Amino acid sequence: MLKVKLFHSAFEDTPEYVTTFEFDSNMGYKKAAEKVFAKSQNMSKNGWARDRGLNKDFRSTSVGDYVEVGGFKYYVAAMGFTTDPVDAFGRTKKSA
Repeated sequence: MLKVKLFHSAFEDTPEYVTTFEFDSNMGYKKAAEKVFAKSQNMSKNGWARDRGLNKDFRSTSVGDYVEVGGFKYYVAAMGFTTDPVDAFGRTKKSA
């Protein structure tokens, strides 16, 4: 079983653990990250978190949030995912 932890950090002062998704173990890490992104969008009346049985409302996953899978962090970028932290526009942050 492949476990993928979702963290919201785009608009929060500190990253907030949201929930863990489970997928078939033969799925690749990036594919799993894409599935988590798709499943964590508020597209229903109740919202994705309530639909999953969570007892709290959560916003949709956005650019700057990340998932942890297989010991790696995958950040939601402007297009797709990256292992590097991103800014508010989804661009890789430059090191000082």
